[in-house]
Amino acid sequence: MLLAYLLSSGITSGALYALVAVGLVICYRTTSHINFSHGELFMVGGFIAFSLHVLWGVPYIPSLLIAVVAGGAIGLMTDRAVYRTLINAPPIAMVVATVAFSFVLKGIGRFLWGGQGEFVPFPPIADPAPVEAWGIAVFPQQLVVLAGALFCMALLTLFFRFTRAGKTMQATAESPRAAYLVGIRVERVYASTWAVSAALATVAAVLMAPLTQLTPDIGLGLLLKAFAATILGGLGNMPGAIVGGFLVGICESLAGGYVASSAQEVAAFVIIMIMLLVRPTGLFGERGRREV
Repeated sequence: MLLAYLLSSGITSGALYALVAVGLVICYRTTSHINFSHGELFMVGGFIAFSLHVLWGVPYIPSLLIAVVAGGAIGLMTDRAVYRTLINAPPIAMVVATVAFSFVLKGIGRFLWGGQGEFVPFPPIADPAPVEAWGIAVFPQQLVVLAGALFCMALLTLFFRFTRAGKTMQATAESPRAAYLVGIRVERVYASTWAVSAALATVAAVLMAPLTQLTPDIGLGLLLKAFAATILGGLGNMPGAIVGGFLVGICESLAGGYVASSAQEVAAFVIIMIMLLVRPTGLFGERGRREV
């Protein structure tokens, strides 16, 4: 019974980690850079939805849609403020810039929604009472989160497979120089990439907020777990990020249930270290060297 509950909880968390990890992968595949402010984009998107839904009384679905649009707009601002000015700079410059931007967003979050360590409750959209399914106690909000995350992943798959914008992003990810030579506006693709990535982070935030209270410091921990998912699946591999997200969520839940609650917080670090030692390219990554 305990194992079944831990697995269901881990799958729910893993779906959210996978969604955030996909946002990281999209940025990395297109720009060859890791966005270290991605966790703070998650935080800001969640608080925008909180302000709309809780403080101003906007219904949940419109709050989600408005927050996603606002998150995408913040992603565009990230492109203008961070990436566009450093497009030809050394890779370390982008690392420093995105880390600095994450602190800017965290400071804004603390100024607008609370100080360090302050938690903000987000009401669930489903009945908080657990229901029994196949002998397992499941919270309806967990089912909402899982369904929402899977829907977004399916929608993203269709976007990349059947839309012109998605195919343009894939072409740019394969070779920015070749994309530029065939007439693709690479800078516009980069801006769209940041926007889509930030919008995904916002969706994950709005889905996760009813299960875990929001705090201005939530971004770093989530970034590490999503990064562990990308390392586990293979950096730059989108299906690998999805699988890695679910595996991280399940491992984290099992560690918290069978080892200690404190082990749940370090599970992501352990996964990163083991994978880098055993298979640095990840489960689905291609062997070879690439400058990061």
